[in-house]
Amino acid sequence: MTARISAAAFDLDGTLVDLERFHHEAWLAAARQAGVELTREEALHRLPHFIGGPDPQVAEEIAALSRNAVPPAETLAAKQQSFDDLIGSVDEIVPRAGVAAVLDLLCARDIAVAVGTATERGTAVEILRRAGLLALFGPARVVAAQDVPRLKPAPDVYRATAHLLGVPPQKQLVFEDSVTGADAARAAGSPVLAVPTVRDPGYLRRFEAAGVVAVVEDWQAPGLLSLLDRLLADDRRATTDGATWGAAYVRA
Repeated sequence: MTARISAAAFDLDGTLVDLERFHHEAWLAAARQAGVELTREEALHRLPHFIGGPDPQVAEEIAALSRNAVPPAETLAAKQQSFDDLIGSVDEIVPRAGVAAVLDLLCARDIAVAVGTATERGTAVEILRRAGLLALFGPARVVAAQDVPRLKPAPDVYRATAHLLGVPPQKQLVFEDSVTGADAARAAGSPVLAVPTVRDPGYLRRFEAAGVVAVVEDWQAPGLLSLLDRLLADDRRATTDGATWGAAYVRA
């Protein structure tokens, strides 16, 4: 890291709130409608953008596997409807465990925060409201799908959050759960701390190739808050090589 962090941007689905399972279920249902039967594990390996999207690309990948000539736009619409139905059926949406402590730390350090998501604005704001996070971020601090010309892995979303927060991208720490999102942040010039929900070893290794500065098992990983303290202070003594999955680590 070459610049002291003065802002932070969070992905939404999978990072702040764990709705990835609903995205996965919705995609598998849409794939079945297109004549493609996949388990979650098969989808992870056969659909390169299954985690993190962008959704139009996933629909194209399903179409490439289908023998039924179902248009990708139809599969995309089926996925969105299924996802909306799934999140509408749950009584409560909550932040991932441990997120609140990280947000408290950032606020205590006067680190401005925003959300950068490929989710449509109305859905994103409603998810934040139901998760009790809208008061912190507010609609004005959300960069959503319709706010940028290109979705992740293009850098547009995280360039936009940096602009919104009034900092160069290099001073914005991005929190992501997907390699697609990490690629977007790195393309924008922002350092990335990855907090994935997927435990597949092959997928986790892709974060190294994405150039993230840190990977943590979850928001409650031992040492995460002290690690963030050092990152926010640009303390290069925080960096270390050769750490293992399951503990917070930083790549030099």
